[in-house]
Amino acid sequence: MLTKILALAVLLAHITASPVEKRQDGVQVINNCEVSGQLALTYDDGPWNYEEDISNQFTAAGAKTTFFLNGNNYVCIYDRVDQIRALHAAEHTLGSHTWSHADLTTLSYDEIVSELEQVEDAFVKILGVKPLYFRPPYGSYNDQVLQILADRGYKKVILWTEDTGDANGESVQFSENVIDGINDFPNPHLVLEHSPIDTTHSQVVPYAISTLQERGWQLVAIDTCLGSNGEWPYEYVGEPGTPDDTWHC
Repeated sequence: MLTKILALAVLLAHITASPVEKRQDGVQVINNCEVSGQLALTYDDGPWNYEEDISNQFTAAGAKTTFFLNGNNYVCIYDRVDQIRALHAAEHTLGSHTWSHADLTTLSYDEIVSELEQVEDAFVKILGVKPLYFRPPYGSYNDQVLQILADRGYKKVILWTEDTGDANGESVQFSENVIDGINDFPNPHLVLEHSPIDTTHSQVVPYAISTLQERGWQLVAIDTCLGSNGEWPYEYVGEPGTPDDTWHC
């Protein structure tokens, strides 16, 4: 119930908000895409078992998407090295969603740093890059969170305009109704979904891709739909590493 309330509150706050809500030392809070005719479908809470299927569906449709990954939520990120590298190679955008899916506004400074740092270390080991795009669990953040993100070099905090409700246990029909409500082409949209939900990858994803493309939207990754306000969503650190006994949760 708390998750539903938080998500609803954030959604209502974003409906009339401008695409860029605020900036704190270089970090922008993004509420929507900015390029007319483009729409970003985004997927939180992985890695799990369905990201490859979601990726393949987008690739088959000539589209791109965005995954915000946890370090140790449904599964340990180090147990999905090949999968994450495949998503990156397919040119989908990958961002941080914290290590354990914690509500950062309930944590101390050091705890927030740890939630971010552990995911960053995993990205560097697996991909050789550090993520610069971040989605806060539950859409929950405060000035301390923004300051820490800024200090660590993050560029964007990504929120959303529509939530399909899959993580809250809503039905497939509910999620499809959310997609059906996006009918104001060419206005941009930024949609929240969750990759570990079985019915999302098997039913909602194909419905969303076909429905939205038929209405004319170009389905792109979040950095693309920000247009000139977007940037490469990573900091290059070095070549990807080789798994060893430090690659564990």
